[in-house]
This record gives sequence, C-alpha cells and structure tokens, in this order.
Amino acid sequence: MKNKTFLKSVYCAIEGLVFAVKTEKNYKYYLCIDIIFFLLDFFVFKVDKATWFAFIITSSGVYAMECMNTAIEHIADLISNEVHPEIKVIKDMAAAGVLCFGVAFFMVQIIECINYMRVSI
Repeated sequence: MKNKTFLKSVYCAIEGLVFAVKTEKNYKYYLCIDIIFFLLDFFVFKVDKATWFAFIITSSGVYAMECMNTAIEHIADLISNEVHPEIKVIKDMAAAGVLCFGVAFFMVQIIECINYMRVSI
C-alpha cells in the first residue's frame, strides 16, 4: 500500500534507517567510520567545499546502498531460505554496490589525507 502523504513517506524512510542502524552491523561500522572522518575533515584537514560535497555524496551513497542491500537480502530470504545459486548472485551483486560506494568514500578520504600531508610538510 502506498503512503497517503509525504510526511508518512518520510516517517517510513526514517523507520527504515532506524531498522538498518539497529540490525545491520556494517551500517554501524560505516556510521562510526563516517563520524571519524567527518571530525578529521572538519577539525584537522579543514577541507574545502568540493571535498565536503564528495564526502556527503559518497557517505550518502554508502548508506543508501547498504539500505538497498539489506532490502534485497530480506526479499531474497523471504523467497527462499535455502542456498540457491541465483539468490547468491543477487545478494553478492547488492553487496558489490555497497563496496563500490565504500571504495569511493575511502578514495576521497585518502586523497584528502595525502593533500593534508603534502601541505603540512
């Protein structure tokens, strides 16, 4: 059933985020890593606006892909709890989407660390 109002849609999305934080250990890891790099970027590296945009986009991408990965895993488990080669491929590809955004996030941070070290030496 579709939500009747925009606010109901937002509420449902927030419920999804809360579920992800409560149930997915990887989501918690990403959140901790994100907070650490946010603090480093803000207080130590003092990054420019373009880097903040990259940080926001890659962080949001990781969170969004992790939510999609979790949703795909739940749908696949609903269909069958047995080991099935096609379901494994589907789950692996969803996990690969998270990995791709995670690599992008870490590349942004590595580049920023290198820039910081180059400037401060």
